[in-house]
Amino acid sequence: MKKDRTKKVLIRLTEEEKNKLQEMAEEKEMKVEPFIRKTIFSNDIKKLSNENEALREEIKDLKQEIRTIKNENETDKEKWSKLVSQALEMLDKMKEEREHSLIVYKEKKPFWKRIFGR
Repeated sequence: MKKDRTKKVLIRLTEEEKNKLQEMAEEKEMKVEPFIRKTIFSNDIKKLSNENEALREEIKDLKQEIRTIKNENETDKEKWSKLVSQALEMLDKMKEEREHSLIVYKEKKPFWKRIFGR
């Protein structure tokens, strides 16, 4: 039974858009009007909508994963910063001890130099 198609919808397109629409219809071996109808009312749009929703969820999960990794990196940076500062403190102490040892060594004169002052 043929459907009663008496209602019209008018859309405005540029020449380029109209040509593209005609090419798309021809690729499916259809006339423009049935092609538009099939495209609009097909499940493809619903599938795309579901795919978009799935992609949104995936993007949301990826963003959360990025935030987690970023926080872990911040924690790692803090740990490395503490380790580096501790290492620098240890090097400063070693430098001070070495300087102190050099001063003490320079002050110690051999026995003959202490007696004869040379």
